[in-house]
Amino acid sequence: MRPKILHVTQTTGGVETSLLLLLRHLDRSRFELHLACPPETNVGREARVLGVPVFEIPMVRNVHPVSDALALGRLSALLKRERYAIVHGHSAKGGYLARVAARLAGGARTIYHPRAFSYLSQQGFARSFFLQLERLAVPLTDLVIAASESERRRAIDEVRFPKDRVVMIPNSVDLTEVNGGSDMDGGAARSGPPVVLTVGRLSYQKNPEMFVRVAKLVSERRPDVRFVMLGGGFAGPLERRVQELIESTALGDRISILPWVSKAEALEHISRCDVFVLTSRFEGMPNTLLEAMMLGRPIVATDVDGTRDVLAGGAGIMVPANDHASMAESVVELLEDPVRATAIAEQGTRSRHRFDIRHNVDALAAVYHRLTRLL
Repeated sequence: MRPKILHVTQTTGGVETSLLLLLRHLDRSRFELHLACPPETNVGREARVLGVPVFEIPMVRNVHPVSDALALGRLSALLKRERYAIVHGHSAKGGYLARVAARLAGGARTIYHPRAFSYLSQQGFARSFFLQLERLAVPLTDLVIAASESERRRAIDEVRFPKDRVVMIPNSVDLTEVNGGSDMDGGAARSGPPVVLTVGRLSYQKNPEMFVRVAKLVSERRPDVRFVMLGGGFAGPLERRVQELIESTALGDRISILPWVSKAEALEHISRCDVFVLTSRFEGMPNTLLEAMMLGRPIVATDVDGTRDVLAGGAGIMVPANDHASMAESVVELLEDPVRATAIAEQGTRSRHRFDIRHNVDALAAVYHRLTRLL
């Protein structure tokens, strides 16, 4: 009999991208996969297309005692009814509810897949509070999957998971999305003004204000460059602030905020940019960075967890977090030195096989087998 595995998620964006890759590539002749997620989400719709049973459970992003208690009750009832072998929780809220529900229901092994710990989005007392919440859930966790070596070390050193309960399986890309599409060739000729692109929600984590400040500095030296932020209107609490910052810097004709689009359209945008940048304050391992590398784009990004693992060995330029002056300097350097830009892009292309979903899904399957043998 195939072990039944329930994936639980509340969030969207990069977590959704990674989870759908897993659901698409895990061998369902070996595992029976189910998904619990909020109603009317893209991840739920896509999972149904893949033939994965979906259980809609309302969950909210922020801490909300009433909503969280209702979600916990529904999850616990689902676990008792379906008798899962493994509950695999993704991101902060999905991961927490999944582990508590599994303890209440009994029987299932638990996996926590944080993809950037929640306390990193907080400051001061709130940061300490959310770190303590993470630590309180350590006894409820059979295994943590870190998305990068940096995140693995953080899980052990800061959250205090035992070393033998943390494994590293990197976020992944599907290389056939490039190899099968000739019009997404990273080396294809582009016309029009140079484009500097970033992709992501307009949120604290992604630090979109830094992108605007970078654009201002680059424009002073290269007024021909255009800047694109792809991810507007998608759970982005800072969108209004970013719009106001753009207006205050008089960049309205040079910088565009485009709405969140499908995965295929996002890859098309990435493939046609001249420089891809990521201004994140923190990460687990950013999917968009992997996609830019897969598509052979020169990259400038902040030196944070996950990113430093991806760009090790010269696959991109790293600058300190919040250092918009250094990032602007690096962007101008790549725009004006096509030889170096090409060398960085080619190094990224050579490195992309480390993140092939076909390799990494085998590592996850081995984790599932390891846990089911303990039942």
